[in-house]
Amino acid sequence: MTDYSIFFIIAVVATGVGALLFLLSLFGLGEHDLDFDADSGGADVGLLSIKSGIGFFLGFGWGGVLAQGLDWGMAASLAAAFFTGVLMFLIIGISMRFIMSLKSDGTLNYETLKGMTGSVYISIPGNLQRGGQVTIAHPSQLLYLPAVQEGEHPLPSGTPVEVVAVTAGIVTVKPLH
Repeated sequence: MTDYSIFFIIAVVATGVGALLFLLSLFGLGEHDLDFDADSGGADVGLLSIKSGIGFFLGFGWGGVLAQGLDWGMAASLAAAFFTGVLMFLIIGISMRFIMSLKSDGTLNYETLKGMTGSVYISIPGNLQRGGQVTIAHPSQLLYLPAVQEGEHPLPSGTPVEVVAVTAGIVTVKPLH
């Protein structure tokens, strides 16, 4: 077996595994990646993953094939293969980290509603009685939330209001003057 064929075997196997992972991800089956980074909470994705490892071997194999095809010596071919592998490893790892940072869990943080304005959707009775509802244009979505108010007189539909407090998913509002 020649030096050229060793690089070629690595390149073909890595290309096949990479193509298989790509095809599986098209059907939603390749979404689970082993991540060996110690801090993998939230949107943080480690560089050392199966996809970036496949990228290293893909770059290593094809970099070696290219260097051998240019009649470089074995030492130069290994250096080119290693450099190309590390480059592919970093490109894929950084790309995956960037893509994962775009994820959002969509959970509404009710504390961000304080101070926001909206309008009464369903008339809000007075004296903190339940039964009213407001609409608030939150930056991520239009919210329809149960609402109460401290005033004595009901707030009719369409009244502009400001959120002053949030308790257990119920907003306390006051009319805007």
